[in-house]
Amino acid sequence: MARGLTHFSPSELRAHRMNIYARPGRASMTAEELAQAVGATKAQVLAYENGHRVPDPVRIRALAQALEIPTWGLMDRDTISAWTLADHRRAAGLRAQDVVEALSISPKNYRRFESEGIVPSRRPQFLDEVASALGVSRHTVERAIDRTPAVQERQARAFQMVVAMADRYIPQPGPWRGPAPEDEDLGELAASYGRTVQRLRRVLTHELGELRQSYVRAQRERAVADYDTDLARQAGARYAYERWQEVFSRDLRRIPHRLERFHRTAQPSDVWQLLVDLYNADAVTLRREVGNWAVTSLLTTKSQTLPPHFVVHGYIDDVAVCRLTAEGTSHVQSFSGLYAALFPGVRRPIRTTNRSSSKARTAAGQESFTLPNRPERLVVPQPFLGKKRAEAADANAYLTVPLSSTYVLGVGPNALTSYFFDVLYPPDDPD
Repeated sequence: MARGLTHFSPSELRAHRMNIYARPGRASMTAEELAQAVGATKAQVLAYENGHRVPDPVRIRALAQALEIPTWGLMDRDTISAWTLADHRRAAGLRAQDVVEALSISPKNYRRFESEGIVPSRRPQFLDEVASALGVSRHTVERAIDRTPAVQERQARAFQMVVAMADRYIPQPGPWRGPAPEDEDLGELAASYGRTVQRLRRVLTHELGELRQSYVRAQRERAVADYDTDLARQAGARYAYERWQEVFSRDLRRIPHRLERFHRTAQPSDVWQLLVDLYNADAVTLRREVGNWAVTSLLTTKSQTLPPHFVVHGYIDDVAVCRLTAEGTSHVQSFSGLYAALFPGVRRPIRTTNRSSSKARTAAGQESFTLPNRPERLVVPQPFLGKKRAEAADANAYLTVPLSSTYVLGVGPNALTSYFFDVLYPPDDPD
């Protein structure tokens, strides 16, 4: 049996050849006709249908093309919930070399990804690229990676090493410094994710630092429970101690899963900064259910660097706009602490519980505006707005910023207004 094609379905091949599903516009084929169409022999086709032989990915692709069906139509889809990434690739009729050539990646890096789930560090959109090459969704790719035995083993081993480092470093008195650079567990864990020790140490210093806060709070409550002379305070402290212990254990168990997700989806510092700017643009919206759009050209001149699963693009009339998807918002909220540990100099997401307050909008430096006769709210991302505001204040005048061939934005020291491009000057009164 050909390697890896255990999910090939002989019965599906026969059903499609004989048109048992009665597809409109399709006629049945004899085994000999199908063989001629794919450059095989009748005996080979019958061997495939009888389960005596399994076609390789190239032959799968040829059979599907001849039958005018997708390649996965020849697979046993009852087992799809157990497919690994290699299974999905073969179901797409692709060899590993085909994907390597399509993605312009080294065979070694692709093998590591398919067998170990290690995303190349310099390819932040790699999961999207693989999904596109295989003709499946990004979610399908991620689920398939999670089923890879090496990935499951890594998470189990990662939990053991994280627990060991937590026991080793969290109880230490004095300022928090995180794991020692020479720690063997740290080195092994970094190698398992295909990342440098320095990078993983920063990440774990943050994660274990969060745990340490729970540990310290638990110990304070334990001291009260053990030594306070008031019985009511003792009882309350005992309950609080148990709760902090539960929080500690829960968060400790989550760390390997967070490390796995973060290393699959982590963005370089410049892209992370763009995601933060988009998050901040939407964080100060007046109507959360509607959300704000950022003007793409004022955010970046390289919109293709924005991960498609994190950022949705669109147009309002002819003005290119973008904003975070729900997954993008979740990514920023979930991993902002880890990014801060890696890139301490970049802007951080706005944290506010009152999204409609003028104070929050002023802190963000981002007021929204609308295009003439359009209801959608648009914002000018930072730092572009801050720079233009300073220039406008120095000149004591409105500055014009082209948004498209139709619209222009007027930026004043304290207000934004948009107007049609053929208007030479913005209105005297921006309100």
